Amino acid sequence: MRRIIYQSLAAPDLDRVEMFRLVYLIRAANETRGLCGFMLRIDERIFQVLEGEALKLTAAFESIRRDPRHRQIEMIDDRPTERAAFAAWRMRFFDGRNIPRMFAQITEAAGGDVPHSVQNAILDFLGPDLIRPVTEAVATPALPLLTEAAPPLSPRPC
Repeated sequence: MRRIIYQSLAAPDLDRVEMFRLVYLIRAANETRGLCGFMLRIDERIFQVLEGEALKLTAAFESIRRDPRHRQIEMIDDRPTERAAFAAWRMRFFDGRNIPRMFAQITEAAGGDVPHSVQNAILDFLGPDLIRPVTEAVATPALPLLTEAAPPLSPRPC
């Protein structure tokens, strides 16, 4: 079992309708391949966590690299994992309109134990301008992703 995290930029013609069509197709493909995870899109930026059996995940990522619907694909993290944190989601899609709700759903899907590599990658992707209003609005530790300091990602092997 492996987990990859990557980010990319959507092609200019990947509008809202095409995005939802793409997510539908991804869910069907992931069902067939036994993959799971989630995707977040904010403006033209795309973030995805994908989990599954290593060979199937590698094949899926190679397909992603060749897909003209996005560009500037950057691998953020690629590591083995004992279990899929997001096994209930063949492909959950978030559009970034409700960040606190997204954090709550990600935390719930992971059984309250969101892997630190995922936490860090999400926070880095969102950046301080999107995180600050959320953290200022949270008076209690309702969002584990925002209240626990995650250790830094280990360096990627060369």
